[in-house]
Amino acid sequence: MNRLRLAREQRGISQRDLGKAMGVSAATISRYETGERKLTVEAARRIASVLDEDWVNLFDPPGQNLIARIPGGEIDRES
Repeated sequence: MNRLRLAREQRGISQRDLGKAMGVSAATISRYETGERKLTVEAARRIASVLDEDWVNLFDPPGQNLIARIPGGEIDRES
């Protein structure tokens, strides 16, 4: 989840502020960033929305096919 941390820090958003915008704790954001807690597609989309990022590009770098491993990860890359 280092891409998440990088995107968050590039925007000057703290874990606390991102968590507040999502209705979760800063500890939850930290766990997403370190991979200690798995993301759902819904959480990934909410995070990307707060960070003004395309959720597929943020969480599934080209060629990685990571989203297929997220519960509910069937996606339409055009969405």
